[in-house]
Amino acid sequence: MSVSIYYTAKRKQPLTATERNAIDAAIARFAVEDQLEEYFRSGTGLNWESFCIYDATQPTEAGIVLEGATKLPDNSEDAMWIGLQHWCQLLTEIHLQLSGANWHVHVDDHAIVWDNTSNSFDPSQ
Repeated sequence: MSVSIYYTAKRKQPLTATERNAIDAAIARFAVEDQLEEYFRSGTGLNWESFCIYDATQPTEAGIVLEGATKLPDNSEDAMWIGLQHWCQLLTEIHLQLSGANWHVHVDDHAIVWDNTSNSFDPSQ
């Protein structure tokens, strides 16, 4: 059984080219492809899935500027927690790039809320 983190950002204005570039750069910094290759090659490490953003030209509802879901690693006792923290750090960076967006981030029925004190998505809350 796999568990995924889901994320949606909504606002009236579409993404700007600058925002798209910043999001792409953040995703590249948090990429796990090298770790995935090691896992497939040697069987060691986490069974990551690459960060996924759905096609922006076909949002599931009006006003969505970013949405996606990424399966969390699950092949060790701490894998999901490590994956959740990793993707929440990425989503924090993306959130900081998208002014005025309303976010919904969750894992199954557990909402991951924006913490205004730390300016982050904190999965421990």
